[in-house]
Amino acid sequence: MRHISGQLDGRCLCGSVSYRCDAEPLVTLVCHCEDCQRQTGSSFSILVGVPRAALQVDGDTLATYVTVGADTGEERRRQFCSKCGSPVVTLLAEQPELAVIKAGTLNDRSWLSPTLEIWCDSAQPWLAPIENGRRRARGLPADSTGRPTT
Repeated sequence: MRHISGQLDGRCLCGSVSYRCDAEPLVTLVCHCEDCQRQTGSSFSILVGVPRAALQVDGDTLATYVTVGADTGEERRRQFCSKCGSPVVTLLAEQPELAVIKAGTLNDRSWLSPTLEIWCDSAQPWLAPIENGRRRARGLPADSTGRPTT
């Protein structure tokens, strides 16, 4: 999966929190879980999974809200800007090598083309599936190292 800009970078709505990632995306997906629906105020969240070690997040208004994943019982550290409320990244306890960027915060979103949908059991019935995409009833599959498998 190749993106256009050569580097993933982005920011929150007010610009107080910014990030950059020097690695290629591991996965681009749509999540229909109820927590993502509530966090985004929408019916789904578009996400870009990247190696956590390659992601640098800066900003003194970065805050964290911890939830528990329904499929794993593990923590999700949902990081957001406490000034404007923009969700920025989620860190999954069961996949410590992965960081999940909220795609709407990317500076360049033109290359996004999700190929996987997760938590489809929670998807709104009026949403059509992604064309040629894979669908999973529940969460993101991972290998033994915590890397997402698609």
